[in-house]
Amino acid sequence: MSSSFFLMVSLLLISCPALSQISLKHENSSVFKGTVISDAEHYGLINVEVDNDQSFTIVSDGKVLGAIIQGKGWLRETQPVCFIGWSGENKKIDKFIPTIGQGDWETVGCHKIESVGLISKKDDENARVAIIYTVELSGRFGTDYYILSINKFNGRLQYDEETTKSFQNSYLRNIQALRKAYQN
Repeated sequence: MSSSFFLMVSLLLISCPALSQISLKHENSSVFKGTVISDAEHYGLINVEVDNDQSFTIVSDGKVLGAIIQGKGWLRETQPVCFIGWSGENKKIDKFIPTIGQGDWETVGCHKIESVGLISKKDDENARVAIIYTVELSGRFGTDYYILSINKFNGRLQYDEETTKSFQNSYLRNIQALRKAYQN
């Protein structure tokens, strides 16, 4: 066979994101606890707690892309706010993202981080990580979602507003249902 054929096959294998294997590993968030609490307090939150059960390392083909460290604090002692601390490969918090309880979600309080999971399609260029929250509004509880997009090659994390909005008012209750809805 010609060398151009092997070159073409090699380029396809290298550039094909569908071949990437993405996984979540439970993260020992104690490494980040002091830093993420400091970032949360700098944002104005008090009584900050890190949720060890909902903190994960994102791995792509054996390479660590980063870690999602989640927690909750209180804004002005009245508004519960959940947040994400993102750490790239350097073991420090690179990005602090307040999620439920502020911004687009300032009218609801973050009651609890329920679950985290991958919902990506096989051919997605970026991994999609879904976070499900229990939210509270005037004594009533509901479910809300926050979707993150993580570049499989450089670990850049960003909020995926379009996918998040597509799930609003969907009444999906778990990661499996979100994954099925996203992949169809």
